[in-house]
Amino acid sequence: MTPLPDVTPAEGYATLGPGEAAILSAAVAVMWPADAAGPDGAALGVVRYVDRALAGAEQAARSTYTECLAALDHVAVSAHGSRFAELPADAQVTLLERLSRGELGIDAQRETSFFSILRRHLTEGLFADPVHGGNLDCGGWRSIGFPGVVLSHTAEDNLGASTDPGEGPIPSLKDVIGEPAPRAAPPKTSAENIDAADVVIVGGGGVGALVGPWLVQAGLKVVILEAGEHRKSDRKRPDELTYAYYCRAGFGEKFNSEVPTWCDGEGADPVPMPFSLGRMCNGVGGSLVHYGARLRRMHPHQFRMRSTLSDLGRLEGLDDDCTVADWPLDYDALEPHYEALEQLVGIAGADTHPFIPRRTGLPMPPAREFAVGAFFEKFARGRGLHPEPVPVGQNTVPYAGRPAMEYSPWGEGTGCPGAARWMPNDDLLPAALATGGLGLRTGARVLRIRTDSSGRASGVDFVDAQGRERIQVARAVILSAYTFENVRLMYLSGDSAHPDGLGNSSDQLGRHFMTKQFPSVYGSYPGQQFNRHTGPGAQGLVIEDFLTSDFLAASGLAGGGTLSVENQLLPIQIAREPLPPDTPNWGTEWKAHVRAWNERLAIRIQTDTLPYRDNRLTLDPLRHDTSGLGLPVVRATYRIRGHENRLYQRMIFEAEDLHRGLGAARVWPGPVFTGIGSCHDLGGCRMGEDPDVTVVSPDLEVHDTPGLYVMGGAVFPSCHAVNPTLTIWALCRMASQNLARRLT
Repeated sequence: MTPLPDVTPAEGYATLGPGEAAILSAAVAVMWPADAAGPDGAALGVVRYVDRALAGAEQAARSTYTECLAALDHVAVSAHGSRFAELPADAQVTLLERLSRGELGIDAQRETSFFSILRRHLTEGLFADPVHGGNLDCGGWRSIGFPGVVLSHTAEDNLGASTDPGEGPIPSLKDVIGEPAPRAAPPKTSAENIDAADVVIVGGGGVGALVGPWLVQAGLKVVILEAGEHRKSDRKRPDELTYAYYCRAGFGEKFNSEVPTWCDGEGADPVPMPFSLGRMCNGVGGSLVHYGARLRRMHPHQFRMRSTLSDLGRLEGLDDDCTVADWPLDYDALEPHYEALEQLVGIAGADTHPFIPRRTGLPMPPAREFAVGAFFEKFARGRGLHPEPVPVGQNTVPYAGRPAMEYSPWGEGTGCPGAARWMPNDDLLPAALATGGLGLRTGARVLRIRTDSSGRASGVDFVDAQGRERIQVARAVILSAYTFENVRLMYLSGDSAHPDGLGNSSDQLGRHFMTKQFPSVYGSYPGQQFNRHTGPGAQGLVIEDFLTSDFLAASGLAGGGTLSVENQLLPIQIAREPLPPDTPNWGTEWKAHVRAWNERLAIRIQTDTLPYRDNRLTLDPLRHDTSGLGLPVVRATYRIRGHENRLYQRMIFEAEDLHRGLGAARVWPGPVFTGIGSCHDLGGCRMGEDPDVTVVSPDLEVHDTPGLYVMGGAVFPSCHAVNPTLTIWALCRMASQNLARRLT
């Protein structure tokens, strides 16, 4: 394709030439047309947004824009005798439809890929904060009745009172910078004075920031090496585009530089991992800075899943390479750790659970009532179901010196600047640092695990914040990063005794990888006002009736699932919600659909995911990180099997049935496959007694490398429709206590 001749940036633009800006302006004007609700996309500053994006975070798309805008213009001239920007709107629509289908006659894949980028940039230019160049004067938000950056909603708002700003002011990021008050920074320390530690921990995120202090409490000297930084409260701003894990994920600099690749089965071409939910954070406290704090217990039968399915006669119907397994411990072993964590964190929720035994109640009551929950709960209970508040690590009343939360969605995903959501940075880490027994080094990139002549882990090699390669010696090494990095480091640390990677003597490293999909079913309820934008995901109800052993026995399936409704809805999320099958994703009908966002209810689905031998994490032989280290990234070979599809379809049926019973005018499901990489990525370092079929012991020590421990979701033998964080913590708490007894 021949580029446009006038690609020198036009006046006031950083990258777009006059011709490109004209084409783009005409395109976004018909993709989001003007009407009584507000101006078109061009008038709302979408072109300015795209120009800034192409000069910064979206530089990789610049050549695609140049090529495809030129192609669109050339086809316009060939077909109509006029440049695209000069055509009547109906002709522009026709050409954009051809572009979206890959029918311009240039390169179908290139065309459809560009249109997908263009549409994503349209939604961001319309609904990201005005600081990014679009959404001029908050006009995009106003056109759909979104009230802007409101950091505290009332109980009446939660229950459906009108929040439409009308002609009134709409607050944006510039209006709330500096609020609320920052958290206290932890003491400044380094690991310089701990030459030989008892334990070195790789990763100071959502696991290492707990495990390190627990070991210090037991009297050990510990060094934590964290690739990120201390998250200052001024970074945790209500900026959906920059920080939310489903947008640019600005808290994950390291993670974004080493995005894994994905193959849909052996022999498939690898592509960048698409992420079904979002990306992880780097920094002290890790993804706890933006997670939903849904801290649920697993059901007792889920710890013995193979035995449960065997008793039901279900194993024979599974794929030959399905490796469903029992855990080497049971619910009773973890219950005291569940209890201790619920009190430490301060979990809000119901005192009792309809299906899980709990010896003590939770320390805080559930979040207050909300419109979606009230509408959903009464009907679901009438059906004999048990919708219960999701247990969350979010203060609903003052607790442990922390205030009660403000009811707003602008903390989850974008970083919670206040202290209503528990973080180890608030108590565990400062207390451990104050003892002198904990050294915390930020900006440290671990390269490999060191082993001594006997094959025992003896420390790590790392690059410090100044770019110097260093060694940290220790009696034990704990990997507590996210699943992908834990597995990657074990591969990268292969030695003469372990040429295929530590933990891989039996070819088990990376196998049995499990990730979740998050399908949803939507219902339209004209005249309702659900106000899902007036509170965090802490306002949620979950139905676990389809997760029980009784459901397994009656369903004929090899797993279960949960249905939930929740708050936490921001403007870019609104624009990206799945559409009914006959609703176009741009133009007049789409704009009308987006404007009706507050009349829609989403039922979220989680299901169990079975492990398979050939769903595996390996090192990608072709792709390397872009951080400057040049290390191979992880490749995930993963596909959904027949069992998972049957389970998804059953849960979709249940959700559709609830919507129809609730009186929805229209019901439609979103996609089943929402992308690999889910924030619930489990397996790859399976836990068990037998070193021939597992990687780590029940104490989480690597079978073939004494002194090396893996603490995180990679050790899970099974993946269930339960948010895994509380179980990860309980398992690591138990393993930390056992390790402390061995080392002291």
